[in-house]
Parts: sequence; structure tokens; C-alpha cells
Amino acid sequence: MAEQTGDFISSIRALMQSEIAEINTSVNGEVVSYSDGLATIQPLANKRFPDGDVLGFPPIPNVPIRWPSFNGGQCGIKGPIRKGDKVLLVFAQQAIDGTDDERRFDLSDAYAIPCDSGQVAQSSNNDDMVMWFGSAYIKITADGKLEINAPGGSKTISPNNEFTGNNEVKGNNKVDGNQQTIGTTTNTGTTSMNGGFNSTGSATNNSKNIGSTHTHIGVQTGGGVSGPPS
Repeated sequence: MAEQTGDFISSIRALMQSEIAEINTSVNGEVVSYSDGLATIQPLANKRFPDGDVLGFPPIPNVPIRWPSFNGGQCGIKGPIRKGDKVLLVFAQQAIDGTDDERRFDLSDAYAIPCDSGQVAQSSNNDDMVMWFGSAYIKITADGKLEINAPGGSKTISPNNEFTGNNEVKGNNKVDGNQQTIGTTTNTGTTSMNGGFNSTGSATNNSKNIGSTHTHIGVQTGGGVSGPPS
């Protein structure tokens, strides 16, 4: 009787293991190809069966790529997907296309989350929030500082830009259009203008007033030249 009970328990265990072997949860994968939000993914794992067999997973086609997004998809973060990129494959507990109410954790119901399980460019930085592409990055530090590194240059398209606080430019500054300054502008280099200059306040050069209220010394009638501003 005890032997029969043991055989029954072993049979139940074998049946359970067989069923569990058909459940897929998540595995690492690699992009084979990508187009319009769908990818063919090669799982980077082997499937092990209760009888000891080990088989590789087949490539899985038409896997949706999932990106962090918010506000109904109106904002988010997305990057370029390339062949060989690493992803995390997550298998849904029901058919993602709604065609089969009985399908559970099937290979055909996978989502892919782009990620690299190895050492990525910013993996050693555990203090800041960083978004990067190659050597370019946008970094927000823990103390609230915003740092942008753009080796290829930067371009801003905006109908209006407003800066509150001090603005320091190390390098050349070119303005193609009107420039209005309310406050003091300090320039330790050369300013070149191809256009007019209007000022409603005082203007000084080498501590001399050269605005509308400055005066000259050595003024005389005739063809003489006045002295410098006083």
C-alpha cells in the first residue's frame, strides 16, 4: 500500500512538473529584427524538461516593444532599436491578442522591455538621473543641477525662451535678430554688431559715460575736434 501511495505521489509530481515546464515567465532576449514597434526576439535561454532534455527557444516574431510612457502616450522616453540589442522578455498570463481565453504564459504572448543586463555606459553612476546617447547626455544631479553634454551641438526651437538668474557664456555668442537686455550685461570679450544699438539707460566705456548725457572737454567752434568724454 505504501508503495502504491509513493507511486501515486510521484505521478502527481511528474504531472505538476510537466505543466510547470509549459509556463513561461521571463527570460533575457536579443533583437533579431525590428520594425514599427514590433521585433523578432531570440530568447537567450534554454528550456529544460522534466525528463532531462534541454532545448533552445525558437525566435519569437511580432513581439511588442514596451517603452516608459505617460499621459496617455503623449510623453515618454524612446530610443533606437538595433539588431543585437538586449531585452527582457515578459510572457503575459493570457493571450495579448484576445483570441484565446485559455492560453496562459505562452511564447506567442510576449512583451519586450529594452535593457542591457551587462555594463551600460552609465552603470557606475548611482547618484544622478541620466539620459544618454553615446557620449551625449542629460543629467539631473541629486542637488537639482541640470547638466547637458552635447558634443554634436544643440538646437532649440521655441517661440520664446525665458531665463531667470545669471547667464554665463564661455565662448562666442551670436544673435541673429533683436536683443533686449533689462539689467546689466558684462562682457569680457569683443562684441560685434551688424545692425543698430538702442539704449534707454546709461552706457559707459572705460568708466566714461558715452550715453546721451555725456560731455566733452576741449570743445571749440570751427573745424577742431573735441576732446574725449569727460
